[in-house]
Order: sequence, then structure tokens, then C-alpha cells
Amino acid sequence: MAIDTNLRLHFPFDDPDDTTVYDYSQTREDGILSNGAYLSKDAKFGKALAINGTGECQVPTAIPFNSDFTLLMYVRPFLGRIGWLLNFSGINNYIEKWEDVQLRQWISLVFVKEGSKFTTYLNSNIVQEIFFDSNPIGLSLNDESLYGTEALIDEVMMFDKAKTFAEILKLNEDKKDVEYFVGNRNFKEFGVHVSGSSGIIGMLERKEPLTVDWDSYHGVVVDTKRPRYKERIITLDCFIEASSKTNFVEWVQLFMSQFQKPDTQRLKIEYDGRTKPLYYEVFSQSGSDVEKNWTYDNDLMVGTFRLTLIEPEPVKRVIRHIGGAGSTASMTLSSHKLLNIFWGDGTITRNVSGSEVTQNHTYTEAGEYDIVITGVIEDITSFTTNAIVVWNKLL
Repeated sequence: MAIDTNLRLHFPFDDPDDTTVYDYSQTREDGILSNGAYLSKDAKFGKALAINGTGECQVPTAIPFNSDFTLLMYVRPFLGRIGWLLNFSGINNYIEKWEDVQLRQWISLVFVKEGSKFTTYLNSNIVQEIFFDSNPIGLSLNDESLYGTEALIDEVMMFDKAKTFAEILKLNEDKKDVEYFVGNRNFKEFGVHVSGSSGIIGMLERKEPLTVDWDSYHGVVVDTKRPRYKERIITLDCFIEASSKTNFVEWVQLFMSQFQKPDTQRLKIEYDGRTKPLYYEVFSQSGSDVEKNWTYDNDLMVGTFRLTLIEPEPVKRVIRHIGGAGSTASMTLSSHKLLNIFWGDGTITRNVSGSEVTQNHTYTEAGEYDIVITGVIEDITSFTTNAIVVWNKLL
């Protein structure tokens, strides 16, 4: 997936633990939590940063006050007022602004510096526009708490350009649709929409465990210590639409061909933004017939069909590499069970096992690459990587 080269920091705060927060930009300036700060599930999306009194999230990258920038975030103030202070060189040389907000409700804040102009948007409305002769040297966001704030912060993004109002509206747009992808192509590119699904996040069926039936004991003895699971079966109820009969046939053929290629295909589902999608390496075993009625004119054609997909290895770990052309994703792991690595660019490394085994992969094009590791993930005894850990274990 293409990357936004103007994005310098992106902290969704949806990380697995409360020590490191991953930067989802190409800069990869990960943050460190300290002094009691933690990741709360009470969030705008996924998780959010809880300041927890005097907590901190320390980030190596500073706001570039000497150039244009856009800083966006969602904030849930602990009290009913929120303010920000723009500081300049000299004593008591600052500009301060306070706004009344709804108590403990999420708000959107965007700060834009463009040349000598500084604009602040609150919930996509301009609430401050100032001009200055010299560049500011600091920006602080505050509430009225005297002994440390209990505010929550989510989805912090910083760009090295001044975003337009239209671009800000798009960044603030709530993503309500669930998006389905095969490879890196959205189903909607083929005119396909998903109206229902099953097998996406339900409990997997276990394989038959080792069972011993002693005639001198009641019942049976079952080994339940190490559960193993059967393949995942995914069913998608879809409809496809096209502007003519000819286009309809072409779109059906093109979409179905995506699941008729060798090896498995990557099914990705974005249900709440792009930070933590669901991933499945799948293939189609059975056919899929499209129910349609040929129209007498050449207007809109619509057909419905059910797509059944099989994920042979349903337990996985997912990491994300973000980098330029020639960048390398690296991982070092220990596992006595065989693992398969799907690097996200169509390349697969199979049957990886051993002690402190290092796997490297270099990407020819810049982009975001989601790396899926399948196998008995729970038997991985050590794991380090220079990529972002999206899911420690997904099943």
C-alpha cells in the first residue's frame, strides 16, 4: 500500500502493551510511555493514550516550528474546558486560547502552520487564526486540572505540510464502512459490495484432541493443554453492479479471477480505519455462481453471489513494515515448529524454524507491507523485529 510521504508522525496508540507506542509513519520514531501513562480501551478508535495524572509519552521527533506543518489529534478532556498555548521567544511572549467543550466527549483538534499564519480547528470549525512575525518555539495543550490531567488522546498525526480545509475534513471523516480487500485492491474497485459475512471473527473449531478411555474410570481423559484448530471457513454474501451487460460480465470475470491464482490470496478487512485490520491468507475451493436477471436495456446490471473461502492456517502473528524503496524488514525468532512468512508483496518464505533464526526481506518499492506469520504462534519462544507488531496473535 502506498505511503503518505508528508506524514511525519502517526500514533494510533493501538499497540499490544503499555511500554512502546508505534509510529505508523515512514519516520518510525516510536514513543516511550512513562510515569504511569498507559493505553486505555476507552478510546475514539481502538485504544487511546491515558495521561493518568503526570504520565508522559516521549517522542524523538519535535514539531517543526520553522516550517509548515499540520498536527491533528482526538482529545477527550477530563474537564469541560480545553486550551492551548503558542509560545514565542522572550519572557511572557505567548498566545493563549481556551474553548468550552462537552464534558468527557471526544473532540477533534487540528493545528496548521502555513508561513506566518497559525490556524486552529475544533471539530472541523476554525476557532483561531493568528499571524506572527517570528516563528513560535512551543505548543502546549491544557485542561484545567491542577494536579495532572486525566485526559485521553487518540490518533495523533503530524504532516510536514499545511493541509487544506478539504484535506482536514477528509482526515476527520469517520470511516463507517467496512472495507474488504483482495491483495491490495478494494472489492469496490470491481463493483463488489459485501452485505453479510460469517466465519470472520468467530471461535475456530478445535481438532480432535488425544482421548483415552479407561474402562476402570468414569468418562474419558482428554488432553486439553495444547488446543489445535481446524481451518477457517469464511463466507461472504456479495452483490456486484455494473453500468451495462458487457461491463457486468467483465467485472465478474475480473473479480473471480483474483481468487483463482496460485497459492493463497490476502483477504484484508478494515473495520475501524487502517491501523489494525483483519488478515486472512485464503483460497477458494468451491465455485461461485452469480444470480442475475438480464435486463432488456443496457442500464444498471446487478447480481448476487456467495463467496466461500478457506484459510488453511488460521492462527497468525501480523507485523507491518513501512519504508522506502530498498528498505528491509527483519525479524529474529525461535520456534521448534515450522512457520510460514507472507511478506505482503507476494513473496513467501516457508518452513522457518530453529533457535534465534533471522529472516530479512528487502522491498523494491516504497509502501506499507503487512507481514503475516502463520503456524503454531503460541510456541514461538522469542521474537524481535524492526517492524510494527499489529497483532501478537490473531485467530
